[in-house]
Amino acid sequence: MLRRPPDPTVGRACLRAPARALRRVVPATAANLLLIAIAAASAIAAASPLLELHPRKHPLGLRSGPRGNPLAGAAFYVDHWQGAASRQAAQWRSTRPVWASMLDVIANQPGTQRFGTWDGANPHSDVSQYLARAASLEPGTAPMISTYRVVNGHCGDYTPPPSELAAYDRWITGFAQGIGSRQAVLFLEMDSLITVGCLSPQGVQARLRELDDGIAVLSFCPRLVTYLDAGAADAVPAGRVASLLRRAGVARIQGFFLNSTHFDWTSREIRFGERVSRLTGGKHFVVNTGENGQGPLVPADRVHHGNEVLCNPPGRGLGPKPTAATGYPNVDAFAWTSNPGESGGSCVPGAPPTGAYWPMYAVGLVAHADFGVR
Repeated sequence: MLRRPPDPTVGRACLRAPARALRRVVPATAANLLLIAIAAASAIAAASPLLELHPRKHPLGLRSGPRGNPLAGAAFYVDHWQGAASRQAAQWRSTRPVWASMLDVIANQPGTQRFGTWDGANPHSDVSQYLARAASLEPGTAPMISTYRVVNGHCGDYTPPPSELAAYDRWITGFAQGIGSRQAVLFLEMDSLITVGCLSPQGVQARLRELDDGIAVLSFCPRLVTYLDAGAADAVPAGRVASLLRRAGVARIQGFFLNSTHFDWTSREIRFGERVSRLTGGKHFVVNTGENGQGPLVPADRVHHGNEVLCNPPGRGLGPKPTAATGYPNVDAFAWTSNPGESGGSCVPGAPPTGAYWPMYAVGLVAHADFGVR
């Protein structure tokens, strides 16, 4: 987050120094040494622009195919106990059994647990508890998690102040420490690149530095597979998003993810992702298919209302179920990163605030589901 000197030896010195200092007060267990490495990585990210980290070949312990999909063969964690659809279905089981069975369609699929400002200044405890619970309840599965922290709602030539950058540095470091050595699939900072139009040139540079530093810190989590937000096909041109991805450090992680807050057709996102992949050295990607079974709802006036309705559009449906067997070599997975049934905001009658679960919208998504690739 801070300005970094050009001397690459600074970063190497920082890697050793924090570890030496912390070993004097922290027992040298494997877990503690990992926390030391993550803390050191945070210092390195603030000190060296030339730190070279690369994605591990088999972070989930799986032997992926020749095209290098680290998710191939993975079983993803399904939260049958605290997932929103599961809890609502249980409440409806005796009074509204038909609707409960419809919500079971969502509840029986792996979702994505999201972390952000609502987890406080340091999300260490929240993410650690979630991953520990997943490992206890469904051993061997890979939880899918996401962050929505760097986007703060400001728009209009915005430049984040140094205090905001420092707060994010502390947040993402705590997040990485909470992950530790547990296995997970991370969708890093939803909407982070699709919203750069809200930022000043200095703000864009700061955003990319935040993402680059976050990637450096997260790269010390040995069993984490990370994908960075890359917007959607109907939002940002492929050349533009590829440039942003490169500057944000995508070379050091597995790839990028698409359509996370949009409803665009899966096939269109795949074509877009292939173009971005070619422009980023062959990076793989994941497509969110949680609510795109009927594609986007295109407004009559696209000039004033955008390319698609994003806040609780009616008539949408679930898309392809989460899987790492997509049939497309560069598409590592279809995933439900949008958590079907979460409200996009109080934009229509009866809709709860942004992020709150809206059971009847979820029922509608099931009713209009199309699990094929369209």
